[in-house]
Amino acid sequence: MKRLIGNSLVYAIGNAANSAALFLVIPFLINTLSPAEYGAWSIFEIATFLLYLLILAGLEVGLMRQYWFQSSEHGRARIVGTTILAVTGLGLLVVGVGTALILTGVGNDLSGTPLSLLLVLWIGWSDALVTLFLTLFRIREQAITFVTLSLGRLLLFALLIALAVSGGMGLIGALAARLIASVVTIGVGWFIARRLIVWQFDRAFGWQIAAYGLPLLPTNLAAYVLLSADRYILQSFFTLEDVAIYTFAYKVATILDVLITRPFALDWASRRFKIATQPEAEQNYAYALVFYLWVVAFFGLMVVAVTPLVYALVAPATYHSAMAVVPIILLAYIIYGLSYPLNVGIMLKDRTRDLPVIGFIAAFSYIGLCLWWIPAFDMIGAAWATVVAYVVWTGLITVDSLHLYPIRYPLGLIAGVAGAAAIGYGGLWLADQWWPDVSVLAIVGRLVWVGVVMGGYGIVMWQLLSGQRLAQLLA
Repeated sequence: MKRLIGNSLVYAIGNAANSAALFLVIPFLINTLSPAEYGAWSIFEIATFLLYLLILAGLEVGLMRQYWFQSSEHGRARIVGTTILAVTGLGLLVVGVGTALILTGVGNDLSGTPLSLLLVLWIGWSDALVTLFLTLFRIREQAITFVTLSLGRLLLFALLIALAVSGGMGLIGALAARLIASVVTIGVGWFIARRLIVWQFDRAFGWQIAAYGLPLLPTNLAAYVLLSADRYILQSFFTLEDVAIYTFAYKVATILDVLITRPFALDWASRRFKIATQPEAEQNYAYALVFYLWVVAFFGLMVVAVTPLVYALVAPATYHSAMAVVPIILLAYIIYGLSYPLNVGIMLKDRTRDLPVIGFIAAFSYIGLCLWWIPAFDMIGAAWATVVAYVVWTGLITVDSLHLYPIRYPLGLIAGVAGAAAIGYGGLWLADQWWPDVSVLAIVGRLVWVGVVMGGYGIVMWQLLSGQRLAQLLA
């Protein structure tokens, strides 16, 4: 458990660096761009992510799965080279097809086209290659290299985007800054890892990584729908200004995903396989789930507590109308994040083919709810549709995983965490009604409340988990 916590903290730094640049520039962008322009930036962001998924195609997961099964360093270097060449080829294909579509006029109603869309294509390709190099350093547990590259990319991107936008280049400059930062990171990553790569495509290795990773592509596409469909549908019924206002609320809530969920997922991706080889695997899986739930609930309530201050300090008054959406999206992220510690059976039994089915059930549910609730309830409808869709996603993953690999989880402790979180949120809600103040004193008071409630239950939980008491709870 100490190792899990330690590695999650290390990856939290690296993952925060990989994602934080987009957060660091938000105050700058929403105060220098109009809401319509920031709405266009938001659409470009999620379009880039779609291209990234298509180009990466789940192959980094196949590399992670197969890397240590090679008996020699040469074999490992060949499988790394094969993966990089495969992603490079996929990127060339996607960029080529995308360029042809753009030149025929597709998307010409978006800001800065066609150049902005061409930059989006190249950003998706470069981000996929950056992820491969970072994955290699994760596999080899080179945490310092992982964090250094991530931080360097963050700083370079933040510097370039500030210079470009301040220099009058607008959205084109922002996109170019992101591309340059990724390309530089690829170059540095290659230099550091050059002795770990054999530049030769091995068909046998290619089939190995594809067999495990490609089934995750439709799953990732379904996850993309869950992540972004609300903004596309919101744009179709309302305006880019509405997209911008909703996106900022989403960004505030995404802090939970960036600092907690993704770092945990990065470490969990390989650690769940290692736990399976240990004599007390079930107990360790139970520890991981309860610990993760407590941390995300605690941190989520802290984000709710400081949200009024964040809006007051960062966002123009136009954006304040979506403040009530933040807690709903945080709830959605908590529910979605639970699918990671609960997906043990699917991943251990190599049943990744189940994930696309689950993903598309959740995605179609989400689209239907968005089409139903967004016209009626605007942003609130989009946020609650996200919550329901994530309940479907995590619920089906849990049922399937427990069927494949039964684990007894301490339901009493889990219910206790949920109850403590509900009490904590209730106190914050009452504080907003009785003391709607954004002063430092008010925010500190809210944070103290969260600390008392969640910290108090954390002490109780730690005592229950110590020694042999967890075994009694699982009995």
